[in-house]
Amino acid sequence: MLLQINHSTSYRYKAPVEFTPHLLRLTPKASPGLHLVRSSLQISPQAFVRWNLDAEENILATATLVAKGEELLISSSVLIEQKVTNPFDFLLEERSLQLPISYTNRETSLLAPYLGVQGFRHAPLRSWLEPFIRDSVGELPGSRPDTLALLIALNCSVPTLFRYSQRHESGVQSPAETLDRGEGTCRDFALLMMESARSLGIAARYVSGYLCASPSVGDEGMAEAHTHGWFEVYLPGGGWRGFDPTNGILSSTHHVPVATAITAGEIPPVEGSYLGEAGECMRHDVSISAIELPSYENDSA
Repeated sequence: MLLQINHSTSYRYKAPVEFTPHLLRLTPKASPGLHLVRSSLQISPQAFVRWNLDAEENILATATLVAKGEELLISSSVLIEQKVTNPFDFLLEERSLQLPISYTNRETSLLAPYLGVQGFRHAPLRSWLEPFIRDSVGELPGSRPDTLALLIALNCSVPTLFRYSQRHESGVQSPAETLDRGEGTCRDFALLMMESARSLGIAARYVSGYLCASPSVGDEGMAEAHTHGWFEVYLPGGGWRGFDPTNGILSSTHHVPVATAITAGEIPPVEGSYLGEAGECMRHDVSISAIELPSYENDSA
């Protein structure tokens, strides 16, 4: 299938301002089945763009703007070919079928940043996890929790137990806050699940990207979207596997990862500032369209 993603960010200022270099995370990250057909990046005022990989192998563009301006426009267009795959098409190694997972010394060394539990109160999280852990344990004495069954149960429970709320300002709720409020954004749910996984000894990381609308939805309004956040866990035999707690599903062909990070809130699509007094920026607009192209367009591409 073909996925078309258009992402435009604009800023309007009271007077011409000078810009610091802007970091852009707009290009999809390499993953099995994903092929970048074409992409374009337009920036006004004129900018020199340098491309590299950051420490987590995210594709990062650094835009150095050469002139002042009353307006800044950053527009990205990406066409992706995504192979249709079954998100359950993997075989776990025996050491990861049940908890705790037995990571090798090499895996533990490489995964160390994704295994550490971030700062939050342990008691609320543990109380929330206990019923799921009990349900995933077999009836035989000495049985251990089933890894995949537990992760799926936790992931599927989020849309039922929590309310989704949009929050456009930066920042992420702690897991304790999400549990207490019973609501959150996609990045809040992803952080809750990441820390849940880490507390169970499973390596986890945050993913920022797009969730593309399907043409079968039949609603043009579904094409307007925001960036989406979910999480991945590392399972021996399965590798990094994505879970989308906001929708209670595993990440699949309509999920397009752009960047990964140790925690949520660290990898915005556009990151930069201007030199001037606070309050100079009068307007900030973001427009995103992320859709699967109809089959006739797929056939002609």
